[in-house]
Amino acid sequence: MTATMLDCCAIAAALCATFMAGSRHLKRNILFYTLQTILLAFATAIRGSLQSEEQLYLIAIAIALLKAISIPLFLRWIVRKLCIYSDPGIMIAPPLVMHLSLILFACSYFEIASIGHSKGSSMAASASASLLLTGLLLMLTRRTALSQIIGFLVIENGIYLFAMTQTTGMPLIVEMGILLDVLAGVMIAGLVAFRIQKSFEHIDVTQLAELKDE
Repeated sequence: MTATMLDCCAIAAALCATFMAGSRHLKRNILFYTLQTILLAFATAIRGSLQSEEQLYLIAIAIALLKAISIPLFLRWIVRKLCIYSDPGIMIAPPLVMHLSLILFACSYFEIASIGHSKGSSMAASASASLLLTGLLLMLTRRTALSQIIGFLVIENGIYLFAMTQTTGMPLIVEMGILLDVLAGVMIAGLVAFRIQKSFEHIDVTQLAELKDE
C-alpha cells in the first residue's frame, strides 16, 4: 500500500508538470511547482518508511522548507517586482506543449517497461523521465527567463525523483548540498533576470539572441 502511494505521488508530480506546460501564467506555474515539490517531499517520507531510514525524513523536511516554500516565495516576489505575470510562449502553443508532455509520459512508461529494471517502480521511473522531459519542454518553448528558471527546477525534480526511487538513496550531506546549490542557483538566476529587465526593459531571452556588437 505504501509503495502504491509512492507511485501515486510520482504520477501526480508528473501531472503537475504537464499542467505547467499548458499554462502561460507564471503565478499558476509557481503554484503547480509548489504542489509538485510537496508531493516529492511526501514521496521521500514514504520512501523513508519503506526503507526505515530516518535521514530520508530529514531530507523530506528540507525539501519542503527550501524547495516548496523558500523558492516559490522568492519567485513570486520576482514576479511582483518585475510586473510580468504571463509568458507568451514561443513556436508551440501551450495547449500543444501540454499534450506533447502527456505523449512523452506515455512514451517514457512504455520505454522503461520494455527495458525493465529491478531497483524500483517502473511507474516512478516513468514519472521521473516525464518530469525531466517536460522541464526541457518548458525551457525550449518559453520566452521569459522566469519560465526557464521554473523549467530548470522541474528538471531538477525529475532527477531527484529518479535518484530517490531507483537507487538505494543518497547520503544526507550530499542531498543537503544539492538543495543549497539549487537554492543559490535560483537566487542568482533571479538577480540575472533583474539585471536583464533593467538593461533591456524585458526578460524575453529570445530577443537577447539579436544583440550584436557595434
